[in-house]
Amino acid sequence: MNRPVRTTLVLAFLCGFVIYPALVTLLTPVLGWPATAKLVLWALTAVYSFLLARWSNTKAQSILFPLVLLLGAALWPDVYAGFFLLLLGVMSWIRSGICFQDKPMRGVLAELITIGGGISMAGLWLPSSMLQWELGIWLFGLVQCLYFYIIAYGYPNRVEKVAIDPFEQARQELERVLERQ
Repeated sequence: MNRPVRTTLVLAFLCGFVIYPALVTLLTPVLGWPATAKLVLWALTAVYSFLLARWSNTKAQSILFPLVLLLGAALWPDVYAGFFLLLLGVMSWIRSGICFQDKPMRGVLAELITIGGGISMAGLWLPSSMLQWELGIWLFGLVQCLYFYIIAYGYPNRVEKVAIDPFEQARQELERVLERQ
């Protein structure tokens, strides 16, 4: 299991069962339920986005515009479905459009599978209680791990040539010379 998969699994668990409930419990009395949920989801997406940028060696400045755009939607009152759709779009944009853009067709396929599967898994619970939100976030994060298997992160497409030991190379050349005679 490579590093992004392991980290995504751990992050999904922490976001679903530790960070989301803690922040929602602390901020809901201050900001109200819908605003708190949107801001916490934005913060979780931002953390995941910065991890993606780090794994792909992308500058953090590259992902700021999509995150600021998403923050604007999170702060906009009475916009819920639009925020969630924009969140999914921004996540795809950052992951396949900015961070891992070297394999565009695989990226599109990976986004369709992971975003569609994540929505399906999170939507199974039709989140209306805290536990259902926690399970939905965790399941969505679990499905996101598939992205790194689909784009084959960390696995080179071509076989790299291994440097031959100079003595081995000399032996092979000697064998070729002897075979010719």
